[in-house]
Order: sequence, then C-alpha cells, then structure tokens
Amino acid sequence: MSRESDPASPSSRPPANQRGTHGGDLVLAALDFLRGGVPADVRPCGPPTLARQKEDLRQWADRLGLLLSSSDLPAKVVRGGQEHELFHDEVTDRYFKVTRNGIFGLSPGIELALVSSAQHARRFHLWEASPLEYLERLHLQNLLVPGLNVFEGLIVQPGDEMAIVTSQPRFDIVPVDTGEIDAWFASLGFVKITAAAYYRAEDNLGVFDAHDKNLVRAAEDVLVPFDVIPCHPAGGFLAFIEEAIAAGHTLRAIRTVTTHRTA
Repeated sequence: MSRESDPASPSSRPPANQRGTHGGDLVLAALDFLRGGVPADVRPCGPPTLARQKEDLRQWADRLGLLLSSSDLPAKVVRGGQEHELFHDEVTDRYFKVTRNGIFGLSPGIELALVSSAQHARRFHLWEASPLEYLERLHLQNLLVPGLNVFEGLIVQPGDEMAIVTSQPRFDIVPVDTGEIDAWFASLGFVKITAAAYYRAEDNLGVFDAHDKNLVRAAEDVLVPFDVIPCHPAGGFLAFIEEAIAAGHTLRAIRTVTTHRTA
C-alpha cells in the first residue's frame, strides 16, 4: 500500500481534468500553499526565499502525486520559447509547457540605474521570477482567460533543479496587430503604459509582454492573451507606474533574463 506522500505512478495518475481538484484550481492551490495562507498584499516578513519556495512546492506536489518525470510528457516536442520547452499532446490537443533552466519565467519590476541625463533614472525590466511569482502569473492569466492554464505537476531535475509543468489548449494562430491589441485592452479598462504593456488601476492589474506573438484571436472581438505576464504592481514599481501615467510619460521596456534581483 502506498503512503500518502508517495508520488503516483504515471499509469495511476488521472489527467488533470479528471483529478479531484481541477487542474486550473491546482494553480491557485499551489499559490495559496506557497503564500502560507497569507493574502498576496499582506506579507509582513516578505515572501519565502527561493530555496524555501522550491522545497515547499516539491513537498506539496509530492503529497498530491504531482511529481513527474520526463517520460510523463507528450512525445511530440515543439520548439520552445525563451521561458518554456513545449510538448504537444495530440490526444487532448493541448500544449504542455515546462519551465526551463531552473528559471520560472519573468516578472516585471524596476531597477535603479545610472543613465544619461536625457533618460529617466529608473528603467523598467523583466526579472527572473520565483515559483511564487510564476504561479501568481498563471493565476492572473486564468482570471483574464478562465481555464487557460492547468497545473500538471513538477519535474525535479538533476542537481535539484525544478521545472513547473502546465498545459494550455492549442489555439489556432489567427494573427492580430498592435492596434487591435491596444483596442482590446482599452475595452477592458486598461491604459497603455509602454509598448506591449497595459495597466488597469481599478484592480491594480498590469499586463506585460502583450505583443502580437503572445495573443491570438478567439472570436471577432475576443483576443486570448495566452503568454502575457500579468502582475499586481506594488511598492516602488506601482508608484513608478502611477507617476508615469499622471505625467503622461511612457516607460522604457528592457527584456532580459540575465538581470538578477539583489533582494
């Protein structure tokens, strides 16, 4: 008889949409577990360290039988992007997304930097995200597009590196242009703050990396932002956005995966 903490074998693990908790709900369940039950905007001691997040998430996935191996992934490999390896499951017609190189996607923020006097001293960056920030991103994507992301499990790799495995439906690629993207976000109450980035003050929601390769058309007036980076800006980053909007300024976006936070 297997113990509760033993991972389920691939043959005994039901698909995400047949598990007791829906795969989309597992995104929120994992996020709540890492938060320790503390709301996202109330963190008196700050978020857990990266090592703590990874270990907590591994233990949580182990208890639920969500520890996977590479053999659990679909056989059909699709060329991945900067943040994920992609696999296509032809039976369910879903794309499985696996975080790569021990990096959990990107998260928006600002850096204090010395630049020329003609530029603002604060520059907008996309930082390497923590597991907590990555799960927040998936959850906010699910709020924008209900049911978009399903949490499939974790792969613990050699050297104790970890990859988060999720899946999304396959979308027919119907191209959209910047004007259509701008209009769609405006219809939802967002203000454009820089190229491919939008902000809605009503619920303090920022959506970044929203360019034409990360959105597709689902219907005549409906777009699907399947690979954007949403977040709830806070602290100096939020103040920076609010000041820029009030002054009618735009932000300068710098995409990077080599910029590490110092804290």
